[in-house]
Amino acid sequence: MVLQAKKTGVLNDEPRGAIVRTAFAAAALVCSYIVAWPASAHLSIDKLWVEFEEGDRERNDLIIRNDSEDRYYVSIAVSEVLQPGTENETRVTEADPERLGLLVTPNKLVLEPGAIRSIRLVSLNSGLTSDRVYRVLISPQVGAIKTASGVDEVRGIAIKMLAAYDVLVVDRPTQRSSDIIAERDAGALTLRNQGNTNVLLAGGSVCPASVGNTPDEGRCRAIAARRLYAGNLTTVELGAATDKVFITTKSGPSAAEVEQVF
Repeated sequence: MVLQAKKTGVLNDEPRGAIVRTAFAAAALVCSYIVAWPASAHLSIDKLWVEFEEGDRERNDLIIRNDSEDRYYVSIAVSEVLQPGTENETRVTEADPERLGLLVTPNKLVLEPGAIRSIRLVSLNSGLTSDRVYRVLISPQVGAIKTASGVDEVRGIAIKMLAAYDVLVVDRPTQRSSDIIAERDAGALTLRNQGNTNVLLAGGSVCPASVGNTPDEGRCRAIAARRLYAGNLTTVELGAATDKVFITTKSGPSAAEVEQVF
């Protein structure tokens, strides 16, 4: 008997650089007792965050590699993210790449063990006044998984852990600004992006007012990373009204980090 469990790698606008993975499985009883054998399966990808800047690069490639011993049947699905980073965030699909603003090809491929393939992303947008945000979901599937046992009366379940990658794609306007405005009250600091493009809050610290120009790990509290899309806001809780807030921002995968103090 074969059981497949999927790991979904989601770049959920956190650094967000980390991949959040969840696993799920369902099993059936096949005899008085069952033995489970782990089975190796791994799909690699070269990046989880792709940027387009209007008038600059209009093409980009994702490189995937099959590091397993299985043949992978890979499907690629594209959706646009509307109202990103808000409670009303939704994903919509569009069959016409011109209307979607993004062409992704191929949408299916077969990846043999050890094989490397590229997925081409082409921006079709022009005249943008704010970001268009997309997700490209790359999902592998495998065929039957062989199991072996030297004992006739023991049947087994083989579990395959498959990683599906949810790649963030951002197309930015030519004239762009991520204008972070801070509003402070007695218990919190609110950061609002009043610009027309997103910015990654790659990290930060909340420190007592007596701390100098550099956060002191022993005296400061770390702030979790998150992305602020245009119009988004985030609130940082303060221990005291006079606390200093150090923020590190990043406007793209290859952009330099910028330090700010509020």
